[in-house]
Formats: sequence, C-alpha cells, structure tokens
Amino acid sequence: MRAVYRWDGAVHDDPQARVGLHTRATLVPAIVERARAEHPDEVPCVIALPLTGGHPDYLAWVATETRAP
Repeated sequence: MRAVYRWDGAVHDDPQARVGLHTRATLVPAIVERARAEHPDEVPCVIALPLTGGHPDYLAWVATETRAP
C-alpha cells in the first residue's frame, strides 16, 4: 500500500505493507508492545476495531487459536 503522512514537519510518501491480525481484544496490548519493540517506525500504526458479529464457526476458530498454548 501507499502511505502518505506528515511526520516531523515533512510530508512522506512511502510504500508500506498492511497486516491484519485476527485475535482477541485481550491480546491487543501484547501486539502493541511487540510492535513498539520491533517495528522500524517510531510510532507504528496498530489499531483494534470492534467486532460486533460474524460467522459463528470463524469466531469459534479465532477463540480456539488465540488461547494460550
């Protein structure tokens, strides 16, 4: 994707990749911390969107796959 943004007083136009992580809301803080530690941007874009519904089998799969091992 193409990211156009203002940072440190300059307009930047950079290629970037977007990643969608399907997880539980309780795991978002850990994702934010990992992005903070490993992402090259000073302020990486990490957002969580509310889930208000979906295919029951898919939602069950996400819940199963995101449990602690």
